[in-house]
Order: sequence, then structure tokens, then C-alpha cells
Amino acid sequence: MGKNELPPCDYKPALQFYLREVEEGGNLLVPGEFRAAMDALARRSCLVLVHGFNNSYSGAADAYLAFRRMEKKWYTEVEAERFEARFGDTFWPGDADWGFFDKLDFLIYPRSVHTAVDAGRALADLLLRMPSLERVDFIAHSLGCRVVLEALDALRDEPRLQIGRVVLMAAAVPSEMLEPGGRFFELMMGLWRDGIQVRTHHSLADRVLHYAFPPGQTLAGVTEASGRALGRYGPSVMMPGWSRTISDVKVKGADHSDYWGGGKAEPSEQSTKAAGAFLGLGDLPRELSSVRDIASVATLPPRRPLGTVRPLAAPVKCRKT
Repeated sequence: MGKNELPPCDYKPALQFYLREVEEGGNLLVPGEFRAAMDALARRSCLVLVHGFNNSYSGAADAYLAFRRMEKKWYTEVEAERFEARFGDTFWPGDADWGFFDKLDFLIYPRSVHTAVDAGRALADLLLRMPSLERVDFIAHSLGCRVVLEALDALRDEPRLQIGRVVLMAAAVPSEMLEPGGRFFELMMGLWRDGIQVRTHHSLADRVLHYAFPPGQTLAGVTEASGRALGRYGPSVMMPGWSRTISDVKVKGADHSDYWGGGKAEPSEQSTKAAGAFLGLGDLPRELSSVRDIASVATLPPRRPLGTVRPLAAPVKCRKT
């Protein structure tokens, strides 16, 4: 986490939602840009992955690659290309570039909370630019869960998009925000009324959410202060949809970085297996030729300008993993 390196050689995504000015630290890129093959922009459905706090570009790529590898382990009959035809990876600047002092990146957490708010809106804008997108699912980690909640709040009155399922892992989000009077209470009420399933993954063994979350949230401002992280305690009975549309997985022994698949073996396996089952990754078509969820972008008139689209090419230099 934190320090940027060469990207992993095996990381070859089809679609990225790119919200960074630079690969380590820096500011939010607004408007964001697509880094994608053109056919990826014509998808009708997308599972959006969102990394958390203190991830450089390469750190987030490592997490996304670990998730892919674990899901392939659980669903051996699904071609890797089917995952790529559904996944869209988000990159946002929740980190700093302090060189020798990178270990002090946690000091920028209060600022990153507010960056996450803006990143959620920028992500929603990118999703609305995809001309044929009809359904979107989300899986996020840590402060990336705040990005997703902000994106959902921006998208909730958009009739064109159906919200599918949402996974929030180790959410660095105040539980109070999802309860009566909280910032996301009306959002959660709407998700409950619409029958949208939300799954949380939490762990009482999460040291980051135990020790760093309360002071970090306090420093982020009066309206952010909280000692109850959703990702440490799980959902409360005061959240709309509790035990109905909101379900929870207690990931045994998980520390903060053990959810995407690259952490300790048992928590990583439990988290990725539960997430994959909840999101229906095992139900993806086995053959690319049998069912297609993409079409030629040339035949689809865009409803909003796509904006900047950069083709994704194999990196000149990369890191073997």
C-alpha cells in the first residue's frame, strides 16, 4: 500500500474508470476518463471494483488482480475473459506521494475522506456516459465503500440505470451515516424499497478500523466524526433493510487488507468466495460466443459524450507476480 511500483504483468483489464491525475498521490481527475477498449464501453452491465485508502495505482492493480485470481479459483469453468467482460476497475487518489515518508500516508486520511466524496460523484458521471449501460453492481473496500455510497446517492434518481448488488468490504464509513438522520439514510431507504441487496463484510480483528478510523474521522470534520466503522461492527438494526436487503459476513480473523484475496489465506478465501457467490460470478456464461453483453459501439448512439477515452495497452515495463 502507498508506494507506487511497476504494475503487475498479469493485470490486463478491459475497462478502467480513471480518476487520478498521477499514479501516486496527486489530485482527483475531474472529469474522469475511460481507459478501455471501445467495445468495453458498449456494455449493458458492469461490476465496478473500487479500492480503498492509501492505494497507489500499482497497489490497487495488485488488489484487483488478487480478486480475479481468487474468483477464478472458485469458478474454474468460467473463462477469465468473461470476468473481464464484466469487471470495471476504479482508480482514485486516496493516497499521497511523500517519498521517504510514505509510511506516514495515514496522515492524509482526513483529506482522503473528502476526496472520496468527490470521487463518488465523478465515478457516477463516468457510468452515465456509457451509452448502453443498463445495470451496475459494485464491490468496494475500506474508504472505497464511501466512494460507492456517494456514487449510489448520485445515481439513485437515474431511471436508465438499474442498481444490481453491492458489496462493502471493511467499510471505512461511519455506521451513523446509514442510520436515521444520517447522510445515507434516505439512500438506504430507497435501496430497501427497491429490493436492492447490500452485503457487508466486517471483522472485529481489523486494527485499522479499531485504532485509526475514529481519530481519522474526527479530523475530517464534525459531520464525519464517528467511532463506529461499518466494516468493524457490521450493519446495525437501525439501518433500513437490516436482515432483509442488508446481509453481512463476519470474516473471521481478517485484518484490514485481507479482503480482496491477497491477504492472509483463510480470511481472503472466505471474503472472495462469499463476494463471488453473492455477485453471481459463477453464473457468467461459460463461452464468449454463446452470450454477449457487448455490442459494437459504432451502432449505439451515445446519450452523453464519452469524454476522454484512452486505449489500454500492455505496459512497456511490468512486475512479475
